[in-house]
Amino acid sequence: MNNTLYLMQNVPQSNQLNPAIQPECKVFLGFPGLSSIYVNYANNGFTYNDIIKDGTGLQKDSLVVDINSFHDALQSTNTIVNQLDYTFFSLGIRAKKMFFTLDMSSKIDTRLGFDKGLISFLKNGNAGYMGRTANLGAIGLDGTAYNEVALGVSKQVTEKLTVGVKAKMLFGVANMHMDQSNLSVYTSESGDLVRLHSKQLMKVSMPLDVTQDADGYIDDIDVLDDDLDATFFSGTNNKGFAFDLGATYQFDEKTTFYASILDIGGIKWNDTYELSQDATFDWQGGDWSQSGNSNDPNYREIEDVMEDLTDSISDAFRFKDKAGSYSKALPTKIYLGGSYKLNERVNVGAVSRTEIYNGKLRPSLSLSANTRVIRNFSASVSYSMVNNSYNNVGAGIAAKLGPFQIYAVSDNILAMNPNTAKTANFRFGMNMMFGCRKKTVKKDVCKIQEDLILEHMEKVKEQNKKEMEE
Repeated sequence: MNNTLYLMQNVPQSNQLNPAIQPECKVFLGFPGLSSIYVNYANNGFTYNDIIKDGTGLQKDSLVVDINSFHDALQSTNTIVNQLDYTFFSLGIRAKKMFFTLDMSSKIDTRLGFDKGLISFLKNGNAGYMGRTANLGAIGLDGTAYNEVALGVSKQVTEKLTVGVKAKMLFGVANMHMDQSNLSVYTSESGDLVRLHSKQLMKVSMPLDVTQDADGYIDDIDVLDDDLDATFFSGTNNKGFAFDLGATYQFDEKTTFYASILDIGGIKWNDTYELSQDATFDWQGGDWSQSGNSNDPNYREIEDVMEDLTDSISDAFRFKDKAGSYSKALPTKIYLGGSYKLNERVNVGAVSRTEIYNGKLRPSLSLSANTRVIRNFSASVSYSMVNNSYNNVGAGIAAKLGPFQIYAVSDNILAMNPNTAKTANFRFGMNMMFGCRKKTVKKDVCKIQEDLILEHMEKVKEQNKKEMEE
């Protein structure tokens, strides 16, 4: 989410969220390998406490799954997001009113989506669908891993307005995308037949070794890890481009407004495969006859019977090599914000973030207070509303010792207790900073000089007055 970092502008990585933000120092260098590490988890529906409960009665010493609580917490469409951003090189250089940046990063973004109807069917069973078809909705699965080289420039156009742009070359490593998905279950009026229909189409771009049976169905899939590691910058045919835009406007001495839009663009995936399924599976009950007596020589575990059933479904996938290229857009983020300086050490602000992904909007809003107790130490606290959750308290700190700066920031420190968290993220990094501007000192010097001049003028005025009286 990164809303807390957005207004921590003494941290150079805030430029990654708005290319118009110019770091204070003339030069900064992200500490090699530790410039920025960011992890994020988010879902818009449930928490751990909604699924796992303390048992009662005979199960009082155990944790149990509460399917009713889990079901009640779900939204109509549920999304689980996991992200990892690793910036291993970062550089910024000031040139008068312009600032240039270079970032090199590796990024992973995975998303799983499902409809509440699927869990409703698993919870309530098929008793209410005798002679009818239950639509279980779609399964959404998207995962992208890519490397990024970003070159940015910002310029102070006027005393109040600064604009910035960042161009990004994208090098795709791996992608999987559920292009089509539909699940439905038909139950006969007598209940002796349950017919599952599954239509799925997944597009994949990654090094795979696929084994097929005589009928063309998938028998086994292995990911070629060595080839995956080799597809870095120039070792991939999956390339793309994106750009960021940003602006800052200082309305008056105390008020500043911010706006930015990130990741406008995407990747064209060329080394592709297709996994497809359009199958109907009739289940007329499992054969539990050999699962009742463990002393029977033909005894079968219940888990083995269930595995046979699920294998019958998963084995119905077909594989297609060289399926043709496809393009996937990056999730676009729009930030709008403002800050108000209460005094020389404290300012307050608000940041709105909207993510656009597959035509859907994911908004969030954060309020923050930022303080600079001493020049080389700053701290921020924030409150955020995101993912249908209103208990997100964030914090950030940045400390500088000599040329070295270390920073850490999270939009929800309450996620240290994960039982009630829908959002959890953390960013950590180190920078080396040189030629930092000492705004506060300069202002104090000017004020002293101004006071001395006024004092001298008053003395001259009094001296002239005395001479005239004499």
